[in-house]
Amino acid sequence: MNNHAPEYIATMRILANRIRDVPRFSVWQFDILCDWFAYYWNKGTISFVIEDGEAKGICVIKLFSRLEQFLEPFVHEPAGQFAFIEALASDRAATHAFMWKELVGRWGHPPIVMWDRCERTEKGAPRMFRWSEFEKLSRKFTHGQFT
Repeated sequence: MNNHAPEYIATMRILANRIRDVPRFSVWQFDILCDWFAYYWNKGTISFVIEDGEAKGICVIKLFSRLEQFLEPFVHEPAGQFAFIEALASDRAATHAFMWKELVGRWGHPPIVMWDRCERTEKGAPRMFRWSEFEKLSRKFTHGQFT
């Protein structure tokens, strides 16, 4: 943890419990969370909402060009056709919508979004959505606030 900026550590202290709402990260120690999420922080593929010192939401994505890259922990190919939602946890629909709008504003919308919400396909792969399908799903989760 000593190699991270104090501002980053302070932000991660606020975000850690919200990150742990994602089953994959639920038991990770704080220093490991800091090291892992620093990559996404530095690439700009993280969005979060903090209000009154409390984390309201976090969304982390990775962008890549070949399907099998979703298995790689640190990949960043913004011109690729895939986005994988690495972590998504929020307290309300408006938070979810804000984070997605921020990331789409930063990176554009990918043709294909992969999302592992612990609902895998029969063969164990994360769910895949064309952008139009994902947009409909996101509108459902955000009660129409994501457009």
